[in-house]
Amino acid sequence: MAEVTISAGGLDFKIEYRTFGGDRGAAIRVFGDVDGTDTQLLRFDCFDNAPHDHYAPDGMNAHHHMDRAVTPDVVAYSPAQIRDNTKAMVKAAGYPEVAAAVDSEAVANSVGAMRAEIEKATAEAAAA
Repeated sequence: MAEVTISAGGLDFKIEYRTFGGDRGAAIRVFGDVDGTDTQLLRFDCFDNAPHDHYAPDGMNAHHHMDRAVTPDVVAYSPAQIRDNTKAMVKAAGYPEVAAAVDSEAVANSVGAMRAEIEKATAEAAAA
């Protein structure tokens, strides 16, 4: 599946189906402009075996593993986090200026389109 970009709230959300280290699943990569450079701020790897997210994947790369006992549906959880917490997460990733400029309402309004692309990518991967 080709990567799909959804632009909303001053950010770009790049959705794809990834395989990495023997694991696989949908991924949402969040990009923003940092001093004129398109920078990956967050990444949500909704993997089958070891789902996790990253804060500043190309910088400090703080990993947070998702416990399936607590979060059984990581594909629903990740867009919900984006809908509800993008500003706080971008700020925690070390980009307070970018976070301050995020239009949270526009981001929230784009989550349905993100979910649709995730479902499409997952279906295409299953059929391949």
